[in-house]
Amino acid sequence: MNKKFVDYYPLPANLLEQIRKKTLSLFVKFGYQLVEPSTFEDYEKSKSLDGQNTIKFMDADGSIIALRNEFTPKVAEIAAKRFEEIYPIKYCYFGRAYQFLQHDAGDLREFFQAGIENFHISDSIYIDLEVLILAVESLLQLGFDNFTIDIGEVNFFKGITTDYGIDDFSSEMLCKLVDKKDYIGIENFLIKKGISEKVIDIFRNLTKLYGKKDKIDEAYNFAKNEISKSAIDRLKEIYEKMSKLGYEKYISVDFGMVKHLNYYTGIIFSGYLPKLGYPILNGGRYDNLCEKFGKKLYAIGFALGVDRLVKWLLKNTDLKISFYKSAMFYSKGFFEVAIRELLKFENEVYFYSEPIDLQKAARIAKGLKIDEFYYVCEEGIKRFLVEE
Repeated sequence: MNKKFVDYYPLPANLLEQIRKKTLSLFVKFGYQLVEPSTFEDYEKSKSLDGQNTIKFMDADGSIIALRNEFTPKVAEIAAKRFEEIYPIKYCYFGRAYQFLQHDAGDLREFFQAGIENFHISDSIYIDLEVLILAVESLLQLGFDNFTIDIGEVNFFKGITTDYGIDDFSSEMLCKLVDKKDYIGIENFLIKKGISEKVIDIFRNLTKLYGKKDKIDEAYNFAKNEISKSAIDRLKEIYEKMSKLGYEKYISVDFGMVKHLNYYTGIIFSGYLPKLGYPILNGGRYDNLCEKFGKKLYAIGFALGVDRLVKWLLKNTDLKISFYKSAMFYSKGFFEVAIRELLKFENEVYFYSEPIDLQKAARIAKGLKIDEFYYVCEEGIKRFLVEE
């Protein structure tokens, strides 16, 4: 695959379609409605969200427009503009997004995302659970069983920075260092801020709070105020309920996962596959986004990196995808009859586009790796098994 753009040949395109069908089928089962936001957006609006990452250009009228660089803000805008009496509002999507910068090794300039967004008028732990369940189930439905979804809580980190008087700007800078597990960067940053060695050691140790349930209990040693304690309590309840549902194998806690403090407002999570050094799934709670579009709504969602899933499947599995269930050939003078017969089929059929004799048809059918083929001739439509 090109580092910037991808042409999907038949095999990866077939995988892409399978992912689309399976994920959307799962999302719809949970009551999520499919939306298709515009590919284009007003640049001034996108600039206030993540303008540095947008691909922008000038329209014919002189205005600057941008390509969407992710689905969440566009879907949030749709939710904020709806006047619903029943909440939560639940949307799902599948499509392309575009970005100017490449942050991770697996990033592309244009890429596919599949995901959900859940909007509510109250903060509910059960919606957190529903979205996490769908994150796990989406990977299971796609045939993965060796993945891990790491779950964190940004309020845990916010509470600790509040305790030690670290301002919002510095907290945002520090959270990126903690998220990257950059021990030296953490130390150098806090030394410049005049923070004591004892407090520096606390932030270094946050990066090690990764694992299973025992790490939740250990996290309480770092919590000195109600902000951090409440965050741990919530994550503990989520972990326990996910475990009761049989998902403990697939989840871990990571109190050193903090990402963007000015965007996320609660739980955050990322999904990983072995031998892939970047996430294939990202999500979290973002309760402040819809206010930018005129309505206060609590919100949480996630997006699958579809291109990353396709790339992993192509590299790590022995794919034996059959593009056709059968084939149809016809002899000279029977084109119209063959077309009428073809239209009766429900499965994928390789239709040979010109007249051909039976012997050649058999050779082509064998090359297609199918079990059967049909031949339309003077004797009618005849079915043949493909010889090994």
